[in-house]
Amino acid sequence: MLTRRQLAAAAGLATLGQATGAQAQREAFPSRPIRLIVPYTPGGSVDLMARAFGTRLSSYTGQPTVVENRPGASTMLATEYVARSDPDGYTVLSGGTQLALMSHLGTRTPYDAERDITAVAVLTIVPYLLVVNAKLPVHNVKELIAYAKERPGVLNYASFGVGGAGHLAAEMFNLLAGTETVHIPYNGTAPGLNDVMGGRVAMSFCTIPPALPAIEAGRLRPLGLTGRQHLSALPGVPTIEEAGVPGYECVSMNVMFAPSGVPADRLQRLNDAVVKSLGDAELRKLLEEQGFVPAEPMTPAQAKASFDTSVTKLVDIIRRAKIQT
Repeated sequence: MLTRRQLAAAAGLATLGQATGAQAQREAFPSRPIRLIVPYTPGGSVDLMARAFGTRLSSYTGQPTVVENRPGASTMLATEYVARSDPDGYTVLSGGTQLALMSHLGTRTPYDAERDITAVAVLTIVPYLLVVNAKLPVHNVKELIAYAKERPGVLNYASFGVGGAGHLAAEMFNLLAGTETVHIPYNGTAPGLNDVMGGRVAMSFCTIPPALPAIEAGRLRPLGLTGRQHLSALPGVPTIEEAGVPGYECVSMNVMFAPSGVPADRLQRLNDAVVKSLGDAELRKLLEEQGFVPAEPMTPAQAKASFDTSVTKLVDIIRRAKIQT
């Protein structure tokens, strides 16, 4: 049986514990640097986007944003790292739809995208670009559809990997336009575009920045954007929906994620900083020049709903086109 002194000591410890917990709840957030994990190598468009956001976030959080690159395993290494981090709001991920698609492509992931991470805010929408070899005798989407239908199974397209956004965009095009084109996967965007320019492949649904120099040089012909917004980087280029494929939209999203379990007030604090950053005219101009569409302001709940809707649409393409890695 505990003595009166022991009971008093235990009560004192409990009171101290409650006070410490209350103090932690009141602690200003953030009070130290935030780590923004990027699942790609330095210098790429997503890395540049994350660093631009990091600079603005710092000005709105009052703490440095440290960008860390953890590439590998189709973004799974970085995603697992964040999913296993302390849920204190100090480690976040710049992730895309790919992290939620891997399991639907037949890949066993070391995390559960629904259970282990949560959306903080949508950063950007990422459209892709349909380009063809400049010598292909088509000048718009309708001409491409007619040309492909006359040659079922003959035209081929390059993508930057099985199950990647370029692959899904092309298969959505086939499903909605009624065409039959052949997939040629490459290890990255650049080698695929080189073969399109060389005439060994007819076309590609590619990321935008790597294609711009070849478009300016007349070696690639842009036919349409996979999103529903026009881009200042590609004046005069219509969306594929506008150009003749009703209902077509195939985009990725860049989203800030945090480990599940981060307190709601901290998620909202991070979300507020992202929303304020999205209002920065200089940042928006930089993003648009890189082929990104700055996201509209969303709450964490709205960001999650938007991300889930995008993933569901892409999973349907994976299922209908029977895509597996």
